[in-house]
Amino acid sequence: MAELLFYKKPVVLNRDAHRKLRFKPVIDFSFSKDVNSVPLLAVEFFEASRDLPVLFSKDDQGHYFPIVLMSMRNDGHDLVSSKGVWLGQYTPAFVRRYPFALTDNKDLCYDSEYKGLSEKGKGDLLFDEDEGKNTEHLDKVIAFLQNFDAEHARTRDFCTAVAEKDLFKPFVLQVMTPDNKPLRMEGLHIVDEQKMNALEDADITDWFRKGYLAWAYGHLHSLGAIKRLAEQLNTKQ
Repeated sequence: MAELLFYKKPVVLNRDAHRKLRFKPVIDFSFSKDVNSVPLLAVEFFEASRDLPVLFSKDDQGHYFPIVLMSMRNDGHDLVSSKGVWLGQYTPAFVRRYPFALTDNKDLCYDSEYKGLSEKGKGDLLFDEDEGKNTEHLDKVIAFLQNFDAEHARTRDFCTAVAEKDLFKPFVLQVMTPDNKPLRMEGLHIVDEQKMNALEDADITDWFRKGYLAWAYGHLHSLGAIKRLAEQLNTKQ
């Protein structure tokens, strides 16, 4: 998974060096405009599925992971306006966590290229200037990132369970654009519903308790959004 996809110059946050750093919330999402999909957490499947398809891809190590397809263009998406306003009904957590993230060592880092982080001007302090303790705002950022990483781990476990039961199957996305041109996307996978329904009762019960069944059906429900996404694509020259 491309953990720091949007981060141009990540820096580990330091209590001493960044004592005066102030943060202004992201209102310009233009940093995401050049991709057509982002990784998605399993707990997000249902909310995202209302207007965007949830599919699965493979990383370089052959591990499956879910993505939310935001566009059928290869060079970006249209969920951000020319002024950077997010136009979609749902904003993936992968996008919302920017400009912060946790490293593999659980250190908090941020994109130093993000203009909303500076020592001058307005914004919320990340540290108390006198004692150097975390401010309430920074604690909220950390809590969000810790929850993100915890759900990322659960998502990884879900994908491993689906793969171990051999329930992933290749999916070739084929649609006709509004101007009647065929569009084809490969390298994607979906859960095989027929094979999932044939699981042993013990597995079904286990998956139900872990939330895996709900996630699988949330993903399958989202496939209906493919047509809507295709209707937004105009390939007329």
